[in-house]
Amino acid sequence: MIMRKLFCSGLLMILTLYVNANDHNQILPQPQKVIYGKGQLELKGLTIGFAAKPSAEDRFAAEELSEILSKIIASPVVVKESRITGNSIIFERVGDISPLPLPGEKSGPSSRESYKIKVTPGSVIITAPSSAGLFYAVQTLRQMIEGNGDKAILPEVEIEDWPSMVYRGFMMDMSHAGLPNSEEIKQQIDFLSRWKANQYYFYSEASIELDGYPLLMADARFTKEQVKEVIEYGKARHIDVIPNMELYGHTHDLFRLEHYSDLSVIPHGGEFIPEDPRVKPILNDWITQISQLLQSPFFHIGFDETWLLEQGAKKLNKLPEDLYLEMLKQTTDIVEKQGKIPLVWADMLQKYPSIIAKISKKNIAVPWHYFPLNENRYDQLLNQFSNAGIEMIVQSAIINWAWLVPDVETSFRNTDALIKAGRKYNAVGFINSGWTDDTQTLMRMGFPDMAYGSVASWQSNPVDRANFYSEYTKALYPPDVASLFEKSFNSLMESQSLLKKTFGETDAAILANPFSPRSLKIVEDNKDNIRNGRIAAEDAQIYIREAQRFGVDTITLFAMFTGARMLDYLALKYLYASEIAELWKKLYENPKDQSLQGLIFREVTFKYHTRTSDMLDAITSIESYTVSSYSAFLDDEKTQDAIMFNLIVMGEAANQISDEFLRKTSGNPEVFNYWDKKRNRTWIRPGQITDCMGYHP
Repeated sequence: MIMRKLFCSGLLMILTLYVNANDHNQILPQPQKVIYGKGQLELKGLTIGFAAKPSAEDRFAAEELSEILSKIIASPVVVKESRITGNSIIFERVGDISPLPLPGEKSGPSSRESYKIKVTPGSVIITAPSSAGLFYAVQTLRQMIEGNGDKAILPEVEIEDWPSMVYRGFMMDMSHAGLPNSEEIKQQIDFLSRWKANQYYFYSEASIELDGYPLLMADARFTKEQVKEVIEYGKARHIDVIPNMELYGHTHDLFRLEHYSDLSVIPHGGEFIPEDPRVKPILNDWITQISQLLQSPFFHIGFDETWLLEQGAKKLNKLPEDLYLEMLKQTTDIVEKQGKIPLVWADMLQKYPSIIAKISKKNIAVPWHYFPLNENRYDQLLNQFSNAGIEMIVQSAIINWAWLVPDVETSFRNTDALIKAGRKYNAVGFINSGWTDDTQTLMRMGFPDMAYGSVASWQSNPVDRANFYSEYTKALYPPDVASLFEKSFNSLMESQSLLKKTFGETDAAILANPFSPRSLKIVEDNKDNIRNGRIAAEDAQIYIREAQRFGVDTITLFAMFTGARMLDYLALKYLYASEIAELWKKLYENPKDQSLQGLIFREVTFKYHTRTSDMLDAITSIESYTVSSYSAFLDDEKTQDAIMFNLIVMGEAANQISDEFLRKTSGNPEVFNYWDKKRNRTWIRPGQITDCMGYHP
């Protein structure tokens, strides 16, 4: 009887807490323990203070909270460097400052990054063992605020929170397509800090200024001062900026210079010759310079995708795994002499598993997998590192390098599966990655994915994938615009999903010939998907246009609008191609039918209100949106090349009624010549765009 009463009492308490939690804002990441009371604290008239003399880091967290509260209540919230009485928010750090993650840290309630929040009707007490914990408490509090102005309140609550994974990072590709400028990198760091990320991997194949290499990416690289600025910005927000180099493969930027071309396995290739005596001094110089610039205790050396390894090993009469291990040990030894912990991508270790037992236990392996695998496959890939006592940080990615809009259906599932497998095999962290391999990549469309990875690696429970966009937009935007962002995201994802099912990689499809037999067959088999995909893209544009009126996060909205227009054009192009092909087919069967000739003139080739002019209008607008969307990138040679390439390929994509197709479908040379002349008058011909811009690749 007693046990039954205890059980019922416990169940009632759980249900009560659950109902109470549903009455309040959802918090991302979800705290480990939350108990709501019945009271509330009015924000009007609050003052912020400290239990003891604050450090600069403590004060930074307090000032950020002050700015948030002041904006919401439209009245200044003062920060005082002392304990205060009355309605107040008190910051209390009970340990060292400890602003950044260090090697060997542990997760759990005693974590350096843990924090406690207690809100009563009279005050807020924030307690943490470090300045990082205080900062993370602020990120939680900002999501808990209900109402605004004089009606803004914090609900009565007690929170205990800590990270489930020690290292929660994001890797930004700084070596392909356009380079983000310093302000955009800061924006990324600001954004990541809201979701409690603590590492930012600065991926550079050769895009950081190095003394002694004046021609190495001279027109497309970050200066040392720019990098230092980013490091300090990250540190203030408890994000460690970590060098992520490539010190074996992916080094073509060096080898394309004739001075260094013979250091590659093949001339002007992409991989070092490990046994060339000139290689080690270069590695030592690079590692030393980068270590002095980016003073993180971690150093990612890359070492992935060494595609010429077997060819290089054969020349030296060695086994590939032996050659790889020699190069790995040589490089990690240099890194360790700089007092750093080496991180290495694990794909080659997984390919040659005999290496794993031979590498230094100081190394951290980074298994990267970007598409969901079966659970038993993860067992095979991750268990070997766990068994060997090698620490792991698992890595996923925003799926954006082959798609016009990020494929979050895939990336969210992959993040969940990879983190679950990582936890099973004692992974200490998670990295999400933003690759810019393709020129159309606009990273702002990947921000929800960046948040998702940070949230999933902090909280212990799986992310509520079905409701993520709703919770994410409510946490990030004012109520009157949050629903529009949510609808925009959902419509974009619906369009992307339908068109991906139809075409596969959508960025290849937008450039492909829509009149090829294969393309026409795709349209025939998937017309409903294509049409519904276009409707979803149009819906996204409607919601985005409405959201733009509020002037909130306009750069992200513009990137989303560009993505929606590209999906719209992709569907339009193939639907129109199918309709045009059907008209040409009828003309082929009746080449002298004047009514058909008139129909094609009015519907296809005339300069106004035809399928061809519609496509030209669409392409022209996409070009302008693409240029504007690159405003967050450096004014460097690489970025300009990326913009120009986008303009060229998108413009030429409008010219895909090929001569070959016309000849095949018209049959009659006279008919072909007649309609080819018509086409010449109304279509931008191949080369015209590049000619008028004076740009010739």
